[in-house]
Amino acid sequence: MIKDYSKLSEANLDFKAQMVVINLTDNPNFPVTEPSIANFTLIKNAYTAALQNSADGGRTAVAIKNQAKEDLLTNMRNLALNIEAQAQGDKAKLVSSGFDLAADGENVQPLASPSNFQIADGLNAGELKLSVKAVAQAVSYLHEYTEGPVTEDSKWISKVSTSREHTFSGIRSGIRVYGRVAVIGRKGQEVYSNVLTRVVQ
Repeated sequence: MIKDYSKLSEANLDFKAQMVVINLTDNPNFPVTEPSIANFTLIKNAYTAALQNSADGGRTAVAIKNQAKEDLLTNMRNLALNIEAQAQGDKAKLVSSGFDLAADGENVQPLASPSNFQIADGLNAGELKLSVKAVAQAVSYLHEYTEGPVTEDSKWISKVSTSREHTFSGIRSGIRVYGRVAVIGRKGQEVYSNVLTRVVQ
């Protein structure tokens, strides 16, 4: 069975949906899907845009993002069911779709916490570089920062990447920001680093 993605962070959900689009485009195992890859791509792109537009926390933008997220999750579930029906239990075909298989009893190695987390100035004003030491079993990294102080309601600016480091740009000089990095495993596990702070130059 393909796993449920409803518990993923919003940025990681966006990343996973993009991986599904890439893997299913021109995939000979699934030449026709429901919803179609073209329609699913439009839904995914709408969520990506809404997620970016909601970064400032505006109520209308957040509401649009939440609706786009529900639309994406609904269509991911429908697409996953269609893929499962077509694959008829063939795990190789299922994996080729870009979806992850739910754990079926096999041991999943736990992810180590990110270590050697650092925040450094970028080459230009308004840039901050987040980096951690590479983590075994990680498939991607979630780089995040927020204008502090950190609370449960903090609005994190996120970037999912396969790289252990990322440079954010366009941040207002002179403000204090807080950053963190999460490692993401092949089963959707997330393990966060500690939080560090720095004043943007």
